[in-house]
Amino acid sequence: MKLSFLDIEATSLTADSGFIVGFGLMFEDGEWIHEFLEGTVIEGEKQLLKKLLTNIEEVDIIVTWYGDGFDIPMIVSRSLLHGLDPTNILMKEHIDLCIYAKKLLKLSDYSLDSVARFFNIPKKIELKGKDMPPIYMKAISGEREALKLIKEHCYDDLNALRLIYKIMARTVSILRAKNSNIRNT
Repeated sequence: MKLSFLDIEATSLTADSGFIVGFGLMFEDGEWIHEFLEGTVIEGEKQLLKKLLTNIEEVDIIVTWYGDGFDIPMIVSRSLLHGLDPTNILMKEHIDLCIYAKKLLKLSDYSLDSVARFFNIPKKIELKGKDMPPIYMKAISGEREALKLIKEHCYDDLNALRLIYKIMARTVSILRAKNSNIRNT
């Protein structure tokens, strides 16, 4: 089973007030790809989504952080808006690691940064979601430093997600199997 960690970058938390400007996919071995919007917003986002949907064709399992609440619905919404078929992402097995962290860990905060800190996983760049839209706009207009920061932030988040998953993989798989057995009875 080929596993991939997914993170998207968007100018808003909702598909009707923002758009996707980038995505990152990281694999279990740490190899990764990052794509950022090129060209006009409308055509650039459509091409970006096509690349994303193509890149996940080879993946069996997608791991996200809060993907059920943000990444997947945003990808589906924006894909449908552009006349693209998002069903291949919906057909993939999906593990929203944030949900499992909330079920299995007793912490005061369940942000990716906080859980990474709890597990002593260093992150170079800790940006809040509200910090990102102005940086995205600078990157879209061609500012290289902003694009570099976005790429580094995406890598940092995906690597933290991958390392948290490595720590939690066994407990997550036990809980998933247990939940699967309950549904099958």
